[in-house]
Amino acid sequence: MDDVKEMNFDNSDFETYRLEPGDLLLNEASGSPNEVGKPAIWHGEIEDCCFQNTLLRLRARGIDLGYLYWYCFYSALTGRFGEAGRGVNIRHLGKRGLMRFPIAVAPHAEQERIVTAIEEYLSRLEAMESSFAHPKIPALRRSILKEAFEGRLISQNPQDKSV
Repeated sequence: MDDVKEMNFDNSDFETYRLEPGDLLLNEASGSPNEVGKPAIWHGEIEDCCFQNTLLRLRARGIDLGYLYWYCFYSALTGRFGEAGRGVNIRHLGKRGLMRFPIAVAPHAEQERIVTAIEEYLSRLEAMESSFAHPKIPALRRSILKEAFEGRLISQNPQDKSV
């Protein structure tokens, strides 16, 4: 936050690009497929702040923000966003690519359970990480997210329907 640039926006553009707390920002492009779409949650750190075209904004409506964050993080780490993007040396997800990208939406109660389980597992992992550096920790982090979004981290209700 100590190297934020300023841009001039007219009133119309300001309203279009203004950030609100809870907005999810995705990295729009990268030379590495595993970096495209990496998310961050905007918490309103700067008043009257806008985003520009190197980022994509998602607003969680009808979906748990934590679930959407972790789903996007998983999609970035596995290169799924990069595969959905265009370009050769630099992969661009873009608004169109993001609009075509499928997001598996679990029932709301399950979204909350998944987020809680991910955060508990990652909290334990961070505690282990601070105790010692181990080369398998990044792979374990990816594995936890994979298990979560493949329905194997928490018990499943067989009566839930896929969306």
